[in-house]
Amino acid sequence: MEITEGSASESESSDTTAEKRRRSTRKFLYLGVGVALLLAIILVLVLLLNSPGASNAKCRGFRQCPDYPLPYAFGTWPKTYSYAGSFPEGFVWGVGTAAYQVEGAYNEDGRGASIWDTFTGANTLGMPGANCSYCCQSAPCTPNKNMVGKGATGNVATNSYHMFRTDIALMKSMGLKHYRFSISWPRIFPTGSATGEPNPEAVKWYDTFIDELLAAGMEPYVTLYHWDLPQALLSPPELGAWWARDKDGKPVGQILPNWKHYVDTCFRLFGDRVKVWVTFNEAWSCTKLASGSGKAPGIPPFMNPAVDPYIAGHNILNAHAAAVDIYRRKYQTSQKGRIGITNNQDWREPKTDSVEDVAAAERAVLFQLGWFSEPIFGAGDYPQEMKDIFAALGTALPEFSEAEKALLKGSADFFGLNHYGTGWFAATKEPGWDMTYGTSSEEGFVQGQSTWLYGAGWGLRKLLNWVKRRYNNPEIYVTESGWSVAAQTAEEAANDTQRVMYFANYTSEVLSAILEDGVDVRGYFAWSLLDNFEWEMGYPIRFGTTFVDYDLGLDPNAPLPNSQVPTPGFQLRRRKDSSCFLEQVWRSNVMTAPSGASCVKPLVFQGRYRDTTQPGCKRVLDVYKPPTSGSISGTRPGPGRTACNNVTDIPYGPAMVTISGSTVVCTDCRTQSSQGFWSAGSLGIEWDDGALWVKDL
Repeated sequence: MEITEGSASESESSDTTAEKRRRSTRKFLYLGVGVALLLAIILVLVLLLNSPGASNAKCRGFRQCPDYPLPYAFGTWPKTYSYAGSFPEGFVWGVGTAAYQVEGAYNEDGRGASIWDTFTGANTLGMPGANCSYCCQSAPCTPNKNMVGKGATGNVATNSYHMFRTDIALMKSMGLKHYRFSISWPRIFPTGSATGEPNPEAVKWYDTFIDELLAAGMEPYVTLYHWDLPQALLSPPELGAWWARDKDGKPVGQILPNWKHYVDTCFRLFGDRVKVWVTFNEAWSCTKLASGSGKAPGIPPFMNPAVDPYIAGHNILNAHAAAVDIYRRKYQTSQKGRIGITNNQDWREPKTDSVEDVAAAERAVLFQLGWFSEPIFGAGDYPQEMKDIFAALGTALPEFSEAEKALLKGSADFFGLNHYGTGWFAATKEPGWDMTYGTSSEEGFVQGQSTWLYGAGWGLRKLLNWVKRRYNNPEIYVTESGWSVAAQTAEEAANDTQRVMYFANYTSEVLSAILEDGVDVRGYFAWSLLDNFEWEMGYPIRFGTTFVDYDLGLDPNAPLPNSQVPTPGFQLRRRKDSSCFLEQVWRSNVMTAPSGASCVKPLVFQGRYRDTTQPGCKRVLDVYKPPTSGSISGTRPGPGRTACNNVTDIPYGPAMVTISGSTVVCTDCRTQSSQGFWSAGSLGIEWDDGALWVKDL
């Protein structure tokens, strides 16, 4: 074939076009490969960032670094507070106690042994449930090594099992309308049994107590579990109670049948009158601190703070959900009550405004409050940040089944919050005892009597805002908040200026959170009504708004040395200035300045009275000088009469009295010592036998 010049040029042109096409194809191919690689890298990064343990390098545990917590920016914390403004109508004011801390009567009327009886070294020999694997075998019993106040027990405490009418008269004189207390599980079911009828003496006592509270105009807020587990349910290795696990170390609900029977019984017996229930008080304290850090049981084999609290906490969360499920299915519609849980958190403020410290402080709150709140108020599971940190450490939190998640999510009608103090929090390189990779400090904060208690009212406002942001602004009740102040005598205790300032500053910040931040706070309960048994610390630590003279002496059922512990004799109650400050606030529902807050002086008792329980009868109370003693005289009904008529009346008294602040004690008015409390509301004396003497003005 002959090729001409022209045809050769056409061939060369054709070759050039083909090469261009090949180069273009290669470019597209390389570009496609590059894009694919880029997408692959992005996908890997996304997978890594969403894998367990993945986090921002500076903000361990977080996919995105958290913002600095508001409403106060770094360095703008207030030094003074505003004492003005009104609380919302219907705001709930109250005080609280716990059964083991006040009831006493530890071995009376069929009560069974509690883990706190064993922890303190009380003589539990012969008590129901006291034959556990680590229980006392011979008296005197030995306190747990973590019991700081050696010799102190809850055997007598404030003797409120016998003096509950005195406590009710005290609360009436304060104008109190809401009282939070707990039911003792080992009193209702001495061995924590999963079947059968409750202890009839316990039922009778709580029935009477609740009825008399209501008759006195007070609404009961009842906690089902405030740490006093029946000892019979904890006897390792067979019985692990909240700490029970299977052979693979996974939590098991060994205690659930016993718990369900107990709470169902309480709902059935008392729910017609109790309209607010709290399932658990401070699950963090009775799990994390119970693993060798001061709270009962504090025993092997449950002493590993990196493992055992999370097993116990898992079982407690499932128990909470089960209790709420029982109440909602069987009782809530007819009884028309509400149910929730109370969790605790001291505020943790970033020590600096660095992203590392901000993240550490956020972890501290998530790993305590979030641990027990997220499954209920969040998605039904533990905080993702917490799960990621645990996974990165080569361990894992227990896992909820889908059914458990469904039961947990939304299992509270309100958010119960216990809060006491505030501290700084800074990032560390080691996970530490609480796995937060952080450490706390308290420089610059005022300290209470307790070693752990440092106060700042603004910390509570920040915590309330944290709950609002994290959980979509739930109804919050501050179910505990208080301050410890040392005192040896009633006179010393009454002038508790530091506690007055605490309550003024904290309630002021609650009001600011409501009015300025839109936080839905519905109530505030001060801790506590009385000085009482302060757990492992015993009796020197005083949180009460009322001083208690424990009538210290010998308790034959306490471990030695035991000559300075409460006895079941007469125990004086005397209100402190903090109690009278709180009364001013809750009677008016208006924020009150703390300056000048004090209780009445003894001379207020001088005068003539009408005994409302014996119409027409007169009483005259003379106060002597110095005003710590006096006498009562007057008239009482004649034989067969309940009222005075000036004809058949017979003389009353004179009966001698002693006076301590706003408390009057009559040692021979009746068959035993009787206490009365001055009431600003009725302008009279509320007596512990139910009598009210109104002053003739």
